[in-house]
This record gives sequence, structure tokens and C-alpha cells, in this order.
Amino acid sequence: MKMSGGVLRWGWMFVKLMVAVGVVWFLLSQGKLDLSLFINGAIGFKIIIVTLLCNIITFSLSALRWHALLKSQKVTLPFSWVHSMTYLCICFNMLVPGAVGGDAMRMGYAAKAVPERRGAAILTVFADRFVGLYALLVLSLIGIFITFSTVMAVTPLKFMFFVVALIVVGGPLVVISLLILLPRITWLRNYIDTPRPGRVWHLINTVIDSVRHFVRAKSKLLLAMVFSVLAQVFQVISLIWIATNLDMMTIPTQSFFVAAPLAWVANILPISPGGLGVGEAAFDQMCHWLQPVQTATAFGTVFFINRIVQMTASLPGFLVYIFYKQKKTP
Repeated sequence: MKMSGGVLRWGWMFVKLMVAVGVVWFLLSQGKLDLSLFINGAIGFKIIIVTLLCNIITFSLSALRWHALLKSQKVTLPFSWVHSMTYLCICFNMLVPGAVGGDAMRMGYAAKAVPERRGAAILTVFADRFVGLYALLVLSLIGIFITFSTVMAVTPLKFMFFVVALIVVGGPLVVISLLILLPRITWLRNYIDTPRPGRVWHLINTVIDSVRHFVRAKSKLLLAMVFSVLAQVFQVISLIWIATNLDMMTIPTQSFFVAAPLAWVANILPISPGGLGVGEAAFDQMCHWLQPVQTATAFGTVFFINRIVQMTASLPGFLVYIFYKQKKTP
């Protein structure tokens, strides 16, 4: 008997929930997540206000990133609309354990907003995710260079350095090489440029057209990258602020720029809802590797507090979802 797609999706969601529960239980049992510290220390006014502000700035910078990518594709949408959709996307990615993620909703709304540039608008969502991930690796590489001697003294971190450096430096070189070499292959260029019917070729032509727009709009791609790196910097500041106010700064401040981006990369892995538990575990391990003197500091608590504040800051996304249908598409 075949299972329906809906049953499979919700079954996978249940598995991810179980993974999250298991990881959180492990963190609590190992002292890597301290709920008493969270309850007693994280309700402080200073922690909430500053971390909330940092996350709001992060969301706005993320909206600016997507807006720049849309402009690179000559997709004209008001920034207020892009900002609202960014909140909706973040809210659904973090708070709604459903079968449809925030990115899928963002694609759907973008496609309806600009039907004449539907394909390009949808592809900017994929590009937005890629730029965000690449910015994390760039920030992590910068942090590694700042704490180079410490990183080189830890074998797992040394391995991560080579992997991150290979992606950050080698990735663009490969892309640039392909952009230079592929157009010079005459038969391939002619094959691609020959119009063909069918949805597959329509998709291929849309992707090729979008790549050409990105190549022509290098300044906007660079601007999107700058916005993305700044967004991650404010997230690091939020974590540093939480750790400082909870007297948990047992690693140098600059080490947060190594631990946080790599933990967010792990947090992206789709093995638990919103990366719950996975990000905390990764951040705790990174921080312990970077400690000059080993202590029993529950670094996972810092990441968890910031996650809760992120969820709170994303709540306006629900209002966007509720009231958007009553508004006219721009």
C-alpha cells in the first residue's frame, strides 16, 4: 500500500521532532544546556532588550539582502513588501512545525506578486539562501584567521578551517572559471540558445537567464553579501551579550566569530525542526574546543536563549500571514 505524500511529510516531521527531543535531553543530561540558568538569568531586562534589538536588525538586514537580489533580477517590489515576506519566512521556519516551510511560502507569494517575472523571483529565494550560507562561511573564516593559533591547536577545528577555506576561496573560483569557459564552447552555447518547447527547457532557460542577470549585477550581489555578513555579525553580538551578562565569557570574545557561524551552519541541517538542539550542541562543542582552560560552562544555554529571542522577534510574521490576503499585491 502506497503512503500519501502528506503522511510521509508529517511522518518525517515527527521523526525530526523526536530527534530534537533526544538532542535536547542529551544536552540537559550532560550539563550543556542549563534551564535553571535560562530561567533565572535570561529574563533580565538588559538581555531581552539588546538581543531582541540585535535580532530585529538581523531580520531587516536579511530583507535588504533579498531586496538587492530581487533588484539584480530586475524584479521590482517595494522594500516594505520584501520586509514583510522576510518576517513571514523566518516566523514559519522557526515556529511552525508543518510540512510547508517559510521559504516555500515566500516563493509562492513572490510568484503571485510578479507573475511576469515569476521564475526569476522564485530563484532569488534560492540565491538568498545560498548567499546567507556563504556569508556564514566567510564570517567563520575571518574568525578563524583572528584566532588562528587556537584553531590550529585543535584537530577538528583545523580540519574545519581547510574545508571552510576551500569552499570560500575555491567556490567562487570554480564559478568564475565556468562563466568564462562555458560560453567559449560554441556547440554548447548554440545548443543552450536554441529555443525548445517543454517545461524542462523553460526551467533551464529561466535559470540561465537569471545567472546572466546576476553576472551583470555584480554590485548588487556584493551588496547582498555585505548585508548578509552584517546580519550575522549582529547575531554574534547577541550571543556575546548574553554570555557576558550571564558571566559565561570563558572564551575570548573573538572566538564567538568562529563558533557561532559554524554552529549556524550545523543548525541549517534538516534533522530537527528549525535545527532545535543541533545548533545548541554544535555551539557548545565549538566553544569548548576554543576554551583556553576547560570548564563546565553550559554554552548551549547561550545559543538556546538567542533562539527563543529570535522566535519572539519573528512573531510579526504571523500578522503578515493573517492580514496579507486582505492587501493588494504590489
